[in-house]
Amino acid sequence: MMCANGSKKPMCTRSAGPRCNENVTWRGDPDGRGTTMDLSAERYESLVHLLYDAVVEPAGWSAFFDSLGTAIDAGTVHMLAIDKTYDSLSYSDGFNLPAEGELAYIQRYGSIDPRMALMRTRRPAEWIHCHEVFDEAFVARDPFYQEFLIPVGRRFVSGCKLVETDTVCVIFSVLRNVGDQPLGASEIAFLDRLLPHLTRAVRMRIQHYTFSTKALVGHALVNKLRQPVLLLTTESHVVLANEAATRLLASTALVRIVEGRLDLPVGYQARFRDECARLEGLARGEIEVPDEVTGYRSMAIASPRGAGQTDETLYAFFTLLVPPKVGGAFGLRPLVLLLFYHPESAPPVDSDLLGAAFNLTPAESRVSRSIAQGLSPKEIAAQHGIQYETVRKHLQSIYRKTATNRQSELMKLMLHLPINAFE
Repeated sequence: MMCANGSKKPMCTRSAGPRCNENVTWRGDPDGRGTTMDLSAERYESLVHLLYDAVVEPAGWSAFFDSLGTAIDAGTVHMLAIDKTYDSLSYSDGFNLPAEGELAYIQRYGSIDPRMALMRTRRPAEWIHCHEVFDEAFVARDPFYQEFLIPVGRRFVSGCKLVETDTVCVIFSVLRNVGDQPLGASEIAFLDRLLPHLTRAVRMRIQHYTFSTKALVGHALVNKLRQPVLLLTTESHVVLANEAATRLLASTALVRIVEGRLDLPVGYQARFRDECARLEGLARGEIEVPDEVTGYRSMAIASPRGAGQTDETLYAFFTLLVPPKVGGAFGLRPLVLLLFYHPESAPPVDSDLLGAAFNLTPAESRVSRSIAQGLSPKEIAAQHGIQYETVRKHLQSIYRKTATNRQSELMKLMLHLPINAFE
């Protein structure tokens, strides 16, 4: 195909159709197949439209990132956010993100990324080009480059801060592969034109880049739950502890919150965090979230045995709250819902509500309360100083009024009364 200047080049491939433009730059690859870098006005206009479409419909972000990555011949385009309240990477999305590499970055290597630390000190839209600030000697000894970035095939990055508020910092970066060149002046100029639109789009959806307890589970609802509940990031940053959890933490040494993080006994902590990381990896790596991810896991946390120590066991149940999937990927990271059961602090079943709801007599309410405590009819008779047959008659009347037939059914009813779930 002939371009305007008369030179022979392969046909351009882009959504606008197979027409050439003087602003299209062509780069070869080692296999000689030829790759395109499209910095044309048409591609720019298309990207702007894709960007604002994505603001309205989040599924469009994938198309925007893919189109941008192709246009500037990027190895990877990465946009991430840091929730400043919890000092934790909360959002990650982009073009050509290696799944295992992305997970390793957001869970481990992001905290030692020297480029990120530098970008966070700069003003919004002020570019950092890693090859200008980190020389080869630095790269050769830096663990982030040597243990993570280069092994996943990436090398040069150009990035900047898009938005920073009191609660969130959003970073945008473009990476080139090992063996490629850093971004050139034409690519940076193209990105500079696009940056105001990208910044505006991010600001329009700024609430989507932080861990929002209201978006996942209503804050007021969680606080009303009688069962101790924590919401955590997968690195154990505590996003929310309801009032019941706060009371539990004050009454046991088996679980604590230290500097904003959940702290479990040695062994349990590693097991909990490893399982959360594994489940997050499954969630990010699958188009459909597997049942294994959304099911509950349990741990029985026992106090260490030793002289003078009282045996204590705390039961923990946890699951992931996974944000909705968008085109097979999601940006906002999942939270962990962690529930505790402690035998000594479990709330009692409210037999008074049962009595009011089903018109039980005071004697029948007392019997139902004893049933809730796990006593048998004979034990109830001994406790209250009444005949066993009297207890049986009370139970028959309770069964009739509550439409139950046996103790197990009555217990299920009492455990599912609204007052047993909420304060």
